[in-house]
Amino acid sequence: MRTMGGAPALRASEKSLLHLLRLRGALSKAELARLSNMSAQGVSIIIERLFDLALVKKGQKKRGRVGQPSTPIILNPEGAVSMGIFIGMNKAQLVAADFRGAIRAERSVTYANARDLSAAQSIIEAASALSDTLGDSLWSRRIGIGIAARECLLDTLSGTHAHAPGLADPDCLAQRLEKKFQVPAYCVNDIRAACITEIAAGMEYANHSTLYLDIGRSFGAGIILEGRLIGTEEQVSSSLHTLPMPERKNTYVGDLASLESLRQSLEQSDSDYDTQLVADFVDTQDAFALWRDEAAQALAAAIRAASATLIIDRVLIASDLRHGALRDLVRELQHRLETDAHSRIRLPTISMETVTPNPRAQGAAMVPFLKAFGMPEG
Repeated sequence: MRTMGGAPALRASEKSLLHLLRLRGALSKAELARLSNMSAQGVSIIIERLFDLALVKKGQKKRGRVGQPSTPIILNPEGAVSMGIFIGMNKAQLVAADFRGAIRAERSVTYANARDLSAAQSIIEAASALSDTLGDSLWSRRIGIGIAARECLLDTLSGTHAHAPGLADPDCLAQRLEKKFQVPAYCVNDIRAACITEIAAGMEYANHSTLYLDIGRSFGAGIILEGRLIGTEEQVSSSLHTLPMPERKNTYVGDLASLESLRQSLEQSDSDYDTQLVADFVDTQDAFALWRDEAAQALAAAIRAASATLIIDRVLIASDLRHGALRDLVRELQHRLETDAHSRIRLPTISMETVTPNPRAQGAAMVPFLKAFGMPEG
């Protein structure tokens, strides 16, 4: 049985095994039975159905052990395909991902403003060109399109509005993509999309807990606990940005740990923010250093608050900053955390975002897989 877009209707037990294979990689039937708490016979029946649906296939036999070599089961890369689109204010990134999450093709498109109708048309044309590169056989197994964007753009893209949540604008991008490609389109916050990429692509961290901090025009955060993204789909991100700063009246983490305050500071000194961003603030080092120190203070407060409540293994810092400026910020943050002699909180490791180059587009592409095949979020 197939639902809209060709995605098969699966039982909960079938989705559970697919999620284990996505999270753990190649597994034998015996390993699947042990990890899922299912019987060996039950796993065999389910795997046979997944074979019939072409969602899994046999991997290379594992030799060198006592007894007969076992044949692991792996996800079939060509079992399904989806498209992911990350939409910024002036540029969109598009990718096509196979069932294992690998990028098969990608495109980018620029425009004047994401809210203009001409921008939507440019994105649709780029999506058509992207689908043409995949070939009819793989594209026929498409199951959906994921669209990731900043919170300020989501209403425009999905066509839903706070005053009329049950209505959708037929001219919005999501509706137009659904009509053209005959698959469902899902809109998600860009931080959520990036976290989904970490879950899907970072298998070595499957049992770790991650705090994902995004430093852009606004500050946002997501929390991944043991391979699951915390919060419901409607919850766009965590609320760490509303955390009050100690000893700073009416000042919150989001006020300091965002690039908007740096932009305003540079504008007051008649410096062009975009030019300085590209140049790693080489001509405005004092202004950047002042912002960096305050941002590190805010980030340290957010990390301590999260670590006091949850066991966080690692913190990933994502940002619009270029590598040099971001490295300086991470170094200052690590210094502040390490020199806090009064803290008894177990602190996580700090690093920059690991999945590149298009984590938000790739995460958006994973959303249809989550919807159809049950990769749980939490």
